[in-house]
Amino acid sequence: MSAESAVNREAWRRLGLICGFAALLGLLFWLFTRAELVSQQPHNAYMQSLRRVLQSDVELNAAVLASYSNLLHNYDPLVRHIADIRAEEAGLLAVPDGLSEAARGRLQALVERLQASQHEKAEDIDRFKRSGSVLRNSEMYFPQAAEDVLRQADKRPPEELEQFIRRIMALSAGTLVAGDRLRSELTHLRRQNLRVEGPLSINQLLVHAEQIIELRPEVDALVERILRPASSQLLEEVTSTYIEGYEEALHRAGHYRQILYLATVLLVAYALYALVRFERDRRKLALAHDDLAIAHHDLAERYAAQLAAERQLRLYATVFTNATEGMTITDAESHIVAVNPAFSAISGYSAEEVIGRTPALLSSGQQGEDFYRTMWRELLSRGHWQGEIWNRRKDGGIYPEWLSIAAVRDDRGTTTHYIGIFIDISERKQSEARIHHMAHHDVLTGLPNRLLLEDRVNQAMLKSKRSSRPMALVFVDLDRFKNINDTLGHEIGDQLLVQAAQRGLAVLRDTDTLSRQGGDEFVIVLPELEQRQDAMHAARKFLAALTQPYMLAGHELTVTGSAGIALYPDDGQTVSELLRKADAAMYRAKEEGRNTYRFFSAEIATASLGELLLENSLYGALDRGELLMYYQPKVDAASGQLVGIEALMRWQHPTHGMVPPGIFIPMAEANGLIHTIGEWAIRAVCAQQRAWLDAGLAAVPVAVNISAQQFAQQDLPQIVAGALAEYALPAQLLELELTESLLMRNAGRAAEVLDTLRRLNIKVAIDDFGTGYSSLSYLKQFPVQVLKIDRAFVCEIDESGESVKLASAIIAMAHELDLVVVAEGVENACQRDYLHRHGCDQFQGYLFGLPLPATELAGLLALDHCRDAPA
Repeated sequence: MSAESAVNREAWRRLGLICGFAALLGLLFWLFTRAELVSQQPHNAYMQSLRRVLQSDVELNAAVLASYSNLLHNYDPLVRHIADIRAEEAGLLAVPDGLSEAARGRLQALVERLQASQHEKAEDIDRFKRSGSVLRNSEMYFPQAAEDVLRQADKRPPEELEQFIRRIMALSAGTLVAGDRLRSELTHLRRQNLRVEGPLSINQLLVHAEQIIELRPEVDALVERILRPASSQLLEEVTSTYIEGYEEALHRAGHYRQILYLATVLLVAYALYALVRFERDRRKLALAHDDLAIAHHDLAERYAAQLAAERQLRLYATVFTNATEGMTITDAESHIVAVNPAFSAISGYSAEEVIGRTPALLSSGQQGEDFYRTMWRELLSRGHWQGEIWNRRKDGGIYPEWLSIAAVRDDRGTTTHYIGIFIDISERKQSEARIHHMAHHDVLTGLPNRLLLEDRVNQAMLKSKRSSRPMALVFVDLDRFKNINDTLGHEIGDQLLVQAAQRGLAVLRDTDTLSRQGGDEFVIVLPELEQRQDAMHAARKFLAALTQPYMLAGHELTVTGSAGIALYPDDGQTVSELLRKADAAMYRAKEEGRNTYRFFSAEIATASLGELLLENSLYGALDRGELLMYYQPKVDAASGQLVGIEALMRWQHPTHGMVPPGIFIPMAEANGLIHTIGEWAIRAVCAQQRAWLDAGLAAVPVAVNISAQQFAQQDLPQIVAGALAEYALPAQLLELELTESLLMRNAGRAAEVLDTLRRLNIKVAIDDFGTGYSSLSYLKQFPVQVLKIDRAFVCEIDESGESVKLASAIIAMAHELDLVVVAEGVENACQRDYLHRHGCDQFQGYLFGLPLPATELAGLLALDHCRDAPA
């Protein structure tokens, strides 16, 4: 009975071993599937889908803005970009496997919010296309219709109609005009039932005006809603949420791999244990001499168990041989007794080269003795150790690996072997590094982006507090970089930005940070400066490096930069405050000539605020009657008789007093008011000429200065012809003054406009000659009649120098081209006599008269008229 019980116990023991082995195999397979859930290819595809949606959204905003600015005359790009975004909707909902349920839920909710936002945006764009088409038609028709209606009037149209038309034109140009007031004026004009002779009626004009009044605010509101950054912010949240989920999945898969390594170690240990049991049972069988029947039965069972053990050993050998993880088995003295093929593939050592040696031949030297002491202490005390370690391949290459070591003990608890399992984690390290780099660096230049810059600035401020030394933030913007993109293409512009970043890094300290904010803007962080002048030296070196010529696609380009410097803690206590003040200082550097730097100061902030308030006051200055025309006489060089007048615009501001044109004209050009102001100037001069003629005063030509934007974008001959016809003036009483640089911008179109003006008998003068291109031979192709020497050359005449020779040379060459020469800025007799000796035809300057209001100049015209009257 005891023998039979022993047999039963042995059978149950073997069944338990087999079940344990099956459980380990099942666990191994399950861990293997969980560790391989995270795949790189679906991750890359999902990131590409996110980038395409972001790019299409940015291009869609740009297309809407271009259509709103009348730079885009059809809506095909809008339809294409919306279709591109919708094409990616299914891809964004197909989240790659491996993310946790919580991460997938968050990502799914964000994607649904993003797509809802994009659908709302698409609906707004659809309304924008419908309303914008109607508005564009009315805004294109209204100016021509208004001109035709005013021309058809048999007498001067009502003042309220002219004011209404002017406000509608201002509203079309983007000026903020009260809608309720315009609707009230529209209703009042309709009640008057005004009539004009001709094919057009005032009612037709008012219908288009009503469309502009109703649709302009609607289109402006739609554009503002479309361009709100809701979609971009949601895209950033989707991207960051997905990257966090992907990194969490990578981390979780790493844990599964660790458990997989440990299970593999247990499986190998189980195989060794089976070998030991097999050997022990074999010895017992040789010593067993009792009961032949029982022995025979036991022998059959042992034989069956031996066959099963052999099958298990073959399975263990298959796992050991075909495993993708490297495996090493050493004896108790750490001498290698076996390695698998994966070990040789990863390390480069064959089995013959390492058997009998210790794993120390793989040491890279990256870990110190303390690391190995800690590893062996844990291995001896706990029986296993796992962690990250750096080893060296046979070819000398160093690589990271995740290593698990387990001690194998016999029945007495004595360690007989050590089993090590490792995997090369270089690819995972590189993937994690790429993800981290993409989240914190600019894609084009590799420089830190805005997120990393904020962290660097905060660190620099902490260092500054500890060391009591200042820290500087330098904001750099490339000068006229847009011209390079527009003429040579964005690819050349991108190459230039990359080279500019490399040059900047070469001249900065290792402790400094150079960041790209986007476009052509760079920010430099200069921590722990000895003194504030060190920031000046760094900015100067950076700007000097930028100005060196660039060779790009066969083009030699020279680019300059403007820099603004803000200091911590003097100029600000936060990142945003320092950036804002450095940006303001940079714009001051641009205003003062470019290719230079400026420190932030309180005067810059005050001046910027003053300019903003002054620019806001310019809106409505014409309606309030604050713009005035002053007149400066031009006299004949030989007789001193009045031969012409130049009209000069002034702004009588209610609080700032008289504002010169050098201040408010650039503001008007920047905000688009120059078109309305320039047309008003021509009409005001014609009206004043008409008033002088009706009063019986002398009739002399009056010159009006033309802005570059007005010349380029308006139908100047039509405006001039309309003003002359309205006030019944001869064309000889109006002159136009243009700068030479204005003509050179588009010589072909300038020649066409000047030919039209010549056919209207309008004289054209080249103003400020000598400060721009200064090419008389090139100007010969333009039909101009007058050349005005810039005051910069006239003021130097009382000194000996090249400017004196240049003034006389200009006079001589102009006469060769049959041009009348006018000298500006004549202020003393020395200048007058020199210019007269060299043949100058006319003078203008304080010596002959200051710019005067029309009422004061009337006396001079009356006196000149009396001088010309027969005795």
